[in-house]
Amino acid sequence: MSKHPPSLARLVLDILKPHVPDLIDFCRALSAVDGVRRVSAVVVEVDVETDTVKITIEGRDIDFEKVREKVKEMGAAVHSVDEVVFEQ
Repeated sequence: MSKHPPSLARLVLDILKPHVPDLIDFCRALSAVDGVRRVSAVVVEVDVETDTVKITIEGRDIDFEKVREKVKEMGAAVHSVDEVVFEQ
């Protein structure tokens, strides 16, 4: 049995974001959060003022609270956490 607690390795988030910042800048900012190694995104829906996007974040020991803070800083909101993967 491992002596280290499991770490968050993958998150899939449903996010509602404004058009600005664009998706590239939004993902670039998320990729700068400690522990994040990869960010990918798919636009699910576009409205007059917002985009609904599915964001996949992968890394080692991802800090979900820091990710959520970064999302909020950019004027967006996490609608739901759709997938979580922890690794030893």
